[in-house]
Amino acid sequence: MNKLHLKYTNTFELLFKIGALSYLAVSFFYFFFIAGAGGGDESLFISDLVFIKTNGWIAAIEKSICIPYMLLAYPFSLIFEEHIALRFTNLILLLALVGYFFKVVKIKSANFYYYLAFYIATVAFFFVGTNDELFFIGVLIFMTEVFYFIENKKMNNEILAFSGLIISFFTRELFYVYLPVIIFGFFFLYKNGFNFFTKKMILPLLLFCFFILVNIPSIKTNHKLSYDDKRPSSKIATWTQRQYLAQLMVNKDELPNFQHPSWEETEAYLKKNGPNSLPDGIITGMTFDYALTITEFFKDFYYSMFYGFRQLGLILLFPFFFIAMNFKKEKLLSAKFFIPYSLIAMISILSLIIISYVELRWYISVFLLAIVFYNYQQTKNNINSNFIFLNYFVLACFSLYGVYGLLHRFIGVI
Repeated sequence: MNKLHLKYTNTFELLFKIGALSYLAVSFFYFFFIAGAGGGDESLFISDLVFIKTNGWIAAIEKSICIPYMLLAYPFSLIFEEHIALRFTNLILLLALVGYFFKVVKIKSANFYYYLAFYIATVAFFFVGTNDELFFIGVLIFMTEVFYFIENKKMNNEILAFSGLIISFFTRELFYVYLPVIIFGFFFLYKNGFNFFTKKMILPLLLFCFFILVNIPSIKTNHKLSYDDKRPSSKIATWTQRQYLAQLMVNKDELPNFQHPSWEETEAYLKKNGPNSLPDGIITGMTFDYALTITEFFKDFYYSMFYGFRQLGLILLFPFFFIAMNFKKEKLLSAKFFIPYSLIAMISILSLIIISYVELRWYISVFLLAIVFYNYQQTKNNINSNFIFLNYFVLACFSLYGVYGLLHRFIGVI
């Protein structure tokens, strides 16, 4: 029986690895080369590059742009078309992330890179020109370094850990949503004796000062840091109001699920019903209608888990099992729960504050962190062999399904 079980495990492991690599190759080719330029948020960053070339950096910063991402992409835009420059930037960031795991963290387990390949294949944002990847990689590196400090009492690279966090802070305002789990990371660093006052902190501090300096035009003009602004030039409505209206319209069957009304529809609603007819801000959004907030929390949490399972398989569920298996053995705030707590916290936070649907790309950091955690426990032989077998089976099936779906898109393009 054991030999038969091992045979099937090895078979599905092989199928998963072949499927993951195939899925990644097809996904990369489709989204990098075939997908049309300017889809979704990519159009914003294309226009920002054009604006910089036309009006200069100071005017662009006053207008509000993502400075770290533009600094990386701008040199490539002098050689390639803007959308290719953005995608090429993200490709370099992806290769740098793989290099970080291999050279800095020194993860030698081949399984980890196959899990990583599968996840990347399911997430188009690694191959399209937006600043998502830069933001999430910065947060991920910090949290990964916290995890390894907890496990080994030593970070792999302190400079990278805090520099990544600073870059993320200046890249997207989503940083404030991730702030609870970042503070959680600082708590475990402090609790486990990390020394924050060393010479290695000088470079991250200098990086912070640099970004403050280049943000001065925005601070003077807008009284805030420069972040990419996805609102139209009229700026009557906000993203919070647009998302809230989306859910109201979905609940009335006036809009398909997972869709947004146009900016014009949102502004028309505000003009008709008054400026306070839609909440503007996270706190007001949660307190505007308590019944709706509670209902959408459970709905969003379910959708996050359901569609997240498609991206991670049983890797997404393992942190929940890990807590259940170890809760009686460990203290409530045991450092061993850092990654499981962080994953559950982010799913809960986003499910609570987003009244309309939650976009899975907002989970990139904690989903990648879940892969780091699962692989670490697998290499330590802390995962039941049946669980591993079932996960290989699930991921192999998802890989084949993903390749089939993308090939369907190819046919549509051709």
